[in-house]
Amino acid sequence: MGTRKVLYTACVSVLEKAKRRMKPYYVMKNHGNDVVMPDQVDLDQYRNGVMTWGGFRVNYLAKLMRPEAEEWMRRVSAEAVSGEVVLVSDEEDVEYCYRILLAEMMMNMFSGQMNLRYMGELK
Repeated sequence: MGTRKVLYTACVSVLEKAKRRMKPYYVMKNHGNDVVMPDQVDLDQYRNGVMTWGGFRVNYLAKLMRPEAEEWMRRVSAEAVSGEVVLVSDEEDVEYCYRILLAEMMMNMFSGQMNLRYMGELK
């Protein structure tokens, strides 16, 4: 059977239990992917109830429109076309998670140019 070519998202705790071979991209502080990490101030304000999810989402999506973030997303999307890639964060709440926003942005930007498929959250 050939290599599956898809993009997933996962919480760190779920990824550690998965028995699949995938290339993880940790979208977390100090993992080298800062160009697509939400700003810490925004994360703190959202987590402390100072900022709504809608406000956080607007700020984060604006950050993803920067050229360096677009280049990162293009490169990782291309990798997902040739193998299994998973975007990983430590957020447990899938409904309000920036890794989902990142995956959706990647799909919106590159699924028409590449044979990119997003299979959702690993469980």
